[in-house]
Amino acid sequence: MMQLLPPRAQERLQPMIRRAETAVRDFEWTWTKAVVAALVLWFLAFTFLAVIPSWWLYFAGSRLKWTAQKFWLFKLRDLIAVILFSIPVGGFITVPYWLQKWRRRLRSESESRPTGGYR
Repeated sequence: MMQLLPPRAQERLQPMIRRAETAVRDFEWTWTKAVVAALVLWFLAFTFLAVIPSWWLYFAGSRLKWTAQKFWLFKLRDLIAVILFSIPVGGFITVPYWLQKWRRRLRSESESRPTGGYR
């Protein structure tokens, strides 16, 4: 992604990127951090998966009048609701996976995980 930015922007972002990489590489889970993270993720999931799509359906139906009498607007309303729901679901699945791969790369760990027997 950095290759897409102009050289001057890359130079200005380097300190922030180094700080983020250090934080990701050195982060260790504790029970307290896990509980707080789970609580924050629950609130984010509740907001993005329930509140925002529900608000959109209410807004489109009452304010914009995108009801069943306007067939294509009604379908567009539902499509937007699906998009508002699907993007956060994809994010909640892919972001932790991406962060884990990034952390392994920064720690120079292999992608393979030993299974079975004693380690």
